[in-house]
Amino acid sequence: MTVWDKIYKNYQEGGEEYATLKKGLIPEFLDFIGSREFKIKRVLDLGCGNGKYLVFLKNLGFKTDGLDSSPTAVEMTKAALDDDSDIRCLNMYDYEPTPEKYDLIISVAAIHHGLKLQVKSLIKRLYPALVPGGRFFITLPDNEGSAHWTMMVGHEEVEPGTRVPLSGPEKGLPHSSFTKEEIKAMLSDFKKIKMELLADQGRWIVSGEK
Repeated sequence: MTVWDKIYKNYQEGGEEYATLKKGLIPEFLDFIGSREFKIKRVLDLGCGNGKYLVFLKNLGFKTDGLDSSPTAVEMTKAALDDDSDIRCLNMYDYEPTPEKYDLIISVAAIHHGLKLQVKSLIKRLYPALVPGGRFFITLPDNEGSAHWTMMVGHEEVEPGTRVPLSGPEKGLPHSSFTKEEIKAMLSDFKKIKMELLADQGRWIVSGEK
């Protein structure tokens, strides 16, 4: 059972609404969607959790696909969408997206849960999965700011910028964080890159276009 499957199972059994479970959609995402047009309206959510972002986009007319490593989260997303969306239970770092299938790929508070090479490799695979003009929206921890997250009070740094909490719900799960320069290098294939640092959260909001 994965770390996040334990979190979702605990929630289903009446436990804590942990992290993104207790939050609504982040305002930066709402602004991003509201200020852009999408031609084919097909979205892929990497680390879809309980499906709230996909439900929002479905109500805007998007065809919705998603994946998550938690079987419980996948069940929750399928139940929330109640349609023929392609929702898969798998490790996102092993996923090979279909070329030129999506005009939107999103990942909110999820894509960083691996080692840096895994995260960088996955981000490189987003480019061919987008149609020309397709867009992405992701969040990434800031290398300096995320070091002060509560969960990182006790942690092990397994590589520069990748920290593993030693206690709490996400104990043992790698969290990779990035500098502004690292993010720019990862996104070198894309254009119209926009980066916003939420210093109080230790998190980057990043978007771009193929």
